[in-house]
Amino acid sequence: MLKRLARSTNASVLVEFAFCMPVLLLLYIGGTGLSDAIACNRKVATATRSLVDLVSRTMSPTIIYNDPTSADAKSYLSASAVVLAPYKLNNATQQISLLRVCDATHAYVVWTQAQTQNVDGSTVAAITSSQSAGTLPTSATQSASNVVSIPSNMITTPMVPTSPDGSNVCTNYAPGTSTKTQVGTAGGWLFVGQINYTYTPAVSFVTLNTTQLTSTIYMVPRLY
Repeated sequence: MLKRLARSTNASVLVEFAFCMPVLLLLYIGGTGLSDAIACNRKVATATRSLVDLVSRTMSPTIIYNDPTSADAKSYLSASAVVLAPYKLNNATQQISLLRVCDATHAYVVWTQAQTQNVDGSTVAAITSSQSAGTLPTSATQSASNVVSIPSNMITTPMVPTSPDGSNVCTNYAPGTSTKTQVGTAGGWLFVGQINYTYTPAVSFVTLNTTQLTSTIYMVPRLY
């Protein structure tokens, strides 16, 4: 009787374990994947901060403004990518831009640069930035694609330019108007860095197994 009861108990335990094992395995793999995604997301945020911090400490916004074509942040973009290791670097794109504030929630893109790299970061390739920088429209009837939104909590009153006629500087596109302050010619400076990373978990049970991780950080320049 006792032997039969023991065999019955052992069989019951094995059946219960067989039912529980897939659930436990799913929880284990899911937890591992989630923790890895969180770690990768923190890497992206750290890399973005490193990029903006390096540029804001060493590149002068005044020099960039006077000659945007000579500005080159390739070394800083590459250095920030290294922070992402051991994750594959070819899944990331880095971007840095210089903004000139024109009101409390908008700024003019003075300069921008973006790149990606191969898996180990040994080679890099320039890519098109998600922001547009360059010449403003020649009249107020045209739109400016290089005026972008910015977080209002980054802006203090001294950073916002004023126009003699009281108009919003962000919409003053045409140069040579004495009563207007043209957008891009006055206002405080901001560097904004952005890193996008396409994260793919090592193990996934679903078809859509990639996640786009993005970090954007604004910083006031140290040099002028």
